[in-house]
Amino acid sequence: MQDPRARAEVWSAVGVLAALALAGMLASAAGDLGQVNVALLLVLLVAAIGAAGGRTPGAATGAVAACSYTFFHTEPVHSLRIEHPQDALTVALLALVGLVVGELARRWRESQRDATRSDTGLSRVFRVAELAASGVDIDTLVSAVEQEIRLELQLAEVRFDLGGLAGEDRAVLAHDGAVDEPVHVFLGDDFALPPAGVDLAVVYRGRDFGRLVLRPGLPVGVAPEQRRCAVALADQLGAALATTMVP
Repeated sequence: MQDPRARAEVWSAVGVLAALALAGMLASAAGDLGQVNVALLLVLLVAAIGAAGGRTPGAATGAVAACSYTFFHTEPVHSLRIEHPQDALTVALLALVGLVVGELARRWRESQRDATRSDTGLSRVFRVAELAASGVDIDTLVSAVEQEIRLELQLAEVRFDLGGLAGEDRAVLAHDGAVDEPVHVFLGDDFALPPAGVDLAVVYRGRDFGRLVLRPGLPVGVAPEQRRCAVALADQLGAALATTMVP
């Protein structure tokens, strides 16, 4: 499932329902299992949902597990009132486990995602560098740069406009990866490019060769490392143009 919000909602629903069901089923066997074992089973469920779904599902499951444990397994039974301090500590730990495990899982997934993005971006830069070093004609190199940027940023179209002025009629993707728009629409952790697209200047040592026009299709969040990869590809194109075009 690609949409992080939808993924979190699904895992939250699964976790909440599972916590309610497990706590209810264990109520009839609590005398044989003991409160400690009941709490451990709920902790395992909360930790599993947090690891699979992330921070929000883990926190939601932990909160529901804590309330369910209180309702079914502490005195007075079938009440959310807690009489014994030890039960209060167990309830607090149930709620905390989901939040902590979910946050750790979220950070691990983000680090894996960032590492994958970085490796993919470097591969794109290396491919264009090898193509430029092989001495292909400039039209082939332009097409390769357009293709790599389109795939990296999940765009509908990338077009090199020789002699075009970046920022003339749309926002500019700056050299540091920033986009000079007053308002950004965030999708997940990253913002989407403006619907009208952005211009990416193609320059080399102060010499301006034109712009790459980047037009998005469906709105998707574009991470900073992805935008910087596009800038690096544009720089490679600028360096190649500098060697083939007479000033």
